[in-house]
Formats: sequence, structure tokens, C-alpha cells
Amino acid sequence: MTDQLTRDQIPPEEQWDLTVLFESPEGWEKEKQAILGIIPGLEEFRGTLGQSAGQLLKALQYEDALDERLGRLFAYAMLARDLDTRNSDAVERFEQVMNVAVQAGRASSFIAPEMLTLSDEQLTAFLDEEPGLEPFRRPIERVMRDRPHVRSAEVEEVLADSAEMAGASDNAFTFLDNADITFGSITDSDGSEIQVTKARYQALLERQDREVRRQAYEALHQPYLDHRNTLAALLTASNQRDAFYARSHRYESSLEAALKPKAIPLDVYHNLVKTVREFTPLLHRYLRLRMQILGIDDPRQYDLYVPLVETPEHSYEFREASDTVVDSLDPLGDDYRTTLDSGLTNRWVDVHEVPGKRAGGYNLGVYGVHPFILMNWSGTLNDVFTLAHEAGHAMHSHLSNATQPHPTSQYTIFVAEVASTLNEQLLTHDLVQKTTDPRERAYLINDALETIRTTIFRQTMFAEFELQTHELVEEGAGMTADRLDEIYGGLVSAYYGPDLVVDSQVSAEWSRVPHFYRAYYVYQYATGLIAAMALARKVIEGDASARDRYLDFLSSGSSKDPLDLLRDAGVDLTTDEPYQAAFQMMEQYLDEFETLINELGIAN
Repeated sequence: MTDQLTRDQIPPEEQWDLTVLFESPEGWEKEKQAILGIIPGLEEFRGTLGQSAGQLLKALQYEDALDERLGRLFAYAMLARDLDTRNSDAVERFEQVMNVAVQAGRASSFIAPEMLTLSDEQLTAFLDEEPGLEPFRRPIERVMRDRPHVRSAEVEEVLADSAEMAGASDNAFTFLDNADITFGSITDSDGSEIQVTKARYQALLERQDREVRRQAYEALHQPYLDHRNTLAALLTASNQRDAFYARSHRYESSLEAALKPKAIPLDVYHNLVKTVREFTPLLHRYLRLRMQILGIDDPRQYDLYVPLVETPEHSYEFREASDTVVDSLDPLGDDYRTTLDSGLTNRWVDVHEVPGKRAGGYNLGVYGVHPFILMNWSGTLNDVFTLAHEAGHAMHSHLSNATQPHPTSQYTIFVAEVASTLNEQLLTHDLVQKTTDPRERAYLINDALETIRTTIFRQTMFAEFELQTHELVEEGAGMTADRLDEIYGGLVSAYYGPDLVVDSQVSAEWSRVPHFYRAYYVYQYATGLIAAMALARKVIEGDASARDRYLDFLSSGSSKDPLDLLRDAGVDLTTDEPYQAAFQMMEQYLDEFETLINELGIAN
């Protein structure tokens, strides 16, 4: 493995161009001051919203225009910070924009309470009377639906004012995780030294040499073990924040506070955990097969990612990977493919890992501009799938932003993972169909099984951990590092079965999961894949109406409740059908994989 690149070694086309947001930090500062100048203008609307439909429209348009401008201000600050978390100027700009957002939230906090001084009948009459309010129909209807949970203007202002302080635990974790923690070096099979980084970690876990895997696993986890008490305190503070806001808005729990505003029944969450638990014997079967192939009697966490089938070593250049992804999406039509290909070659993506850059990958859609995809490229097939995943988010952002007015352009997190994981399903299908090599086919089916393991089982396990730890906080119980280890280690045993050795590192894995600082987020990876598997099957079969319904879904933003959007697309997550179909597919994969490895003589 080579040393990390520096930013001046990367071609411009493989880096973000933040000048499409602002020409310079000075331009950003000028816009910040302009926004600070218009925030007080919201006060002019206080006490006037019920005067007429036209007055309500003026207030909502003012707030929406402010929100759109603030979105760009935030995007520039966050993206610049994530390019180099060591850059103190960029960090300061991000902290400043968070303060501006708090001020804007405080200034607009009277709007929902004041709207609720009007009856539902009055608000509905305003909607009927003023066509200009149509883009705001969904936000107004959400306010009406959330009536029991909206507090007085004074209380809402205080809650808005607390947002900056409430983000301290997440902010502290981000800097500890990305800027302060280092992982040291390990010794490779040939005696050479490897500097462990987060981007390299996945590739190291895929190495056939078990000793290299063990060293990488222990090197990555050791800094988190060293800071486990601090990290437990940060996670506890994050959960306490969630419980505080839930109580303040009169929700029964933080789970209800996270799901109810998005019109997601709590049964969807509980049913996911219950159903996935019922199908853990399939995961146990896969783990036993994995250990049989590897010839290991004491499976550890670091044995779960090594490919079970060797294929010719291939390191993907970014352009090659982009072409592979775009080609695989042919079932979605020429317009989808052309738009994505243009984005991937026109600086939608910051590709490479460099010192100080935020780890992992994400997509940030910016209304009126284009999506921004963060990657940390190492050239593996996993990177190709990550690109397909983030490209799904990017196209969802692009199509919704291009089709919807700003108030309904942002899709909810619940539907977000459908677009990303459907792309992964299409990529898997395309690669499997194109290969004539049974060994490569076995490799790809193994990869599909890994996707199900890591996205349905692992993320549901995370979801159950979130539920248990939030319930602890809500009950007033203590949440020490030892208690968190006990909960997490117990869940690993339950999901993976008695064969997996649960060591101190895996028990403390909770301490390095950034998504735990965004309450009740990860379950949507699992529901998203389950929905995507159902939709992808129809698209792959060449059902033109299914493709068109899916593209309409991508263009719908938040114009309907998420479950209704998915029903329109062709899948109903309130029924058992998509869950049963997903695990039936997993069983088929297992059957075919067992047949292939026996034919290839791989099984020990």
C-alpha cells in the first residue's frame, strides 16, 4: 500500500469545486453577514400570520428563501471542513454557520406555534384561497399533524436556542474520531510496515493473512478502547439530548420523537427488529459456511470481511469504476445514466483520501447547485459499490431538487437508503450477469450475502442497540462504558450466534460508530435495502412501468409521506411481504453459493 496522496497531487476533476457555492471564503463571509442582516426581518411577521392567506404566504416565502440561502452557506462550511478537519479557518467557519443556523431557528421558532393558533379549518381555507401556498401545503399539513407536540412560541424559541449546545457531543466525537485519533502501523506479511487508516482498514480486513487482519483490527480499535470512558460519556450525552427534546415536545419516547413527525409507525421499527431476529438462523448458517471455507474454529470479528473466493486482484481507477457503475444502471434509462455520468466527470465527487480529510463517504445535495459526494478511494470493489451507493443518493437529490419546489425538495432519511441500495442491487446483478467465470460468480454472490449481512442484520443490530441505550437513559439508568460493552456484546452474540468469539474490541465497537450520534438513523439502511431489493427485481425484469414509478419516486422529494411514496413506487413496508422476499433471496444466494464452492472445491 502506498502513502496517502496530498491534495496537490490530485487532478482537479477528482476534487470538489466549492467555488460553485462561493468564489472564496470572503464571498462566504459576505453572504453570512447578509443572512445575519435578514434574519431579524422574520420578526416583522410575528403576530400577523392569521391576518390573511397572503400574509401567511409572505412569511413562509421569507423563511424558505432564508433557509435556501442558509443551506448553501452551511454546505460550503461543512464541505470545506471535511476536506481538511485540521484547517482551523474551515473549522471556525463551520462553527460560525452553526451559530447562524441557531439564530435563524430561534427567529423563526414562532411560526409553527403561531400557525397553530389558527384552527385546521382556517389553515385549510388559506390553502384553498391562495394558490401561492401550494408549495407549502406539505409543511402546513405537517404543522397541523404535529399540533400536540408544538409548544408555545416562547418554549420553541428556547428549544431552538439550545441547538448549538445540544450538538456538542456529536461535534466532540467528530473531531476525536477524525482529527485526533491515529492508529499507528502494523507489519505486513512481507515484513514491511503499513500505516493504518480508516480507508485502508476495510482492505486490510479483506486480506487472506489472518495475522494481518488481527493486527489491523486491534490497531483500529485500540484508540477507542483507550478513550472508552470519554466516548461513553459523549454517547450518553447524545442520548440525553434526544430524550430531552422528546420530553420537551411531549413525545412518549425519543423513538416516537424520531419516527412520528415523519409519519413512520413505531410498529415498522419494532417489526424490523422482530423479523430480522427471527431470520438470524440464516446468518448463523452463513457464518458456519464462512468458517468452514476459511478453516477457522474460533471465528473473530476480523474474519467476517475476508472474501471467501479468490479472484484476480484488481485495483479500480476512479474513472473505470465510474464507467462500471453507470453501465450497470442501464435498466434506469438513458436520461438517468447520462446525467450521472456527467456529474461523475464534472466534480460532483471528491475522490481520494488525504491527510485530515473526513473518513467514509456521503452525499450532500444542495438545492440549485448539484450534489457533492465524498469518497476516500482505495480502489477496491467495495469502493465501486460505495460509489454506486452514493451516486444513488446524488441522483435522488438531483432529481428531487430539479422537480420539486424548495419546501418539498428534501427527501426524508427513511426513503433515502432505497435509492442508494437499489443502485447496489443493479450493480451486483450486472456484474453477475456479465461474468462467465464460476469463481467470479461465487465471489459476487458472496459479496451480495455480505451486503445483506452488513446492511440488514448489522444495521438492525445497531438499531436494537440504539433502542436499548435510549431506553436506559429514559429510565434514568446509568450508561457506563462497561454497560455499553455488555449491551453491544450481547447483541453481537444474539445476531451472529454462539460460534463468534466476542472479544473486548467487538464489545466496544459502539464507541466508533458515528451514526449513533444521529438517533434512529441506521434502521433505515435495513428497511431501505429491503425495499430496494423488491423494487430492483421489478426494474431488472424490464417492467417499464416499475421503472417509471421508481423514477417518479426519485423526483418526489418529500411531497408525500415516505410510506406513501414507497407504496406509489411499488413496495409496502407495513406488510411482511418485502421482508419475506428479502430473506428468501438470501436463502437462494446461500444455496447457490454452497453449490458453487463445492463445484470449485473451495470448501474445506
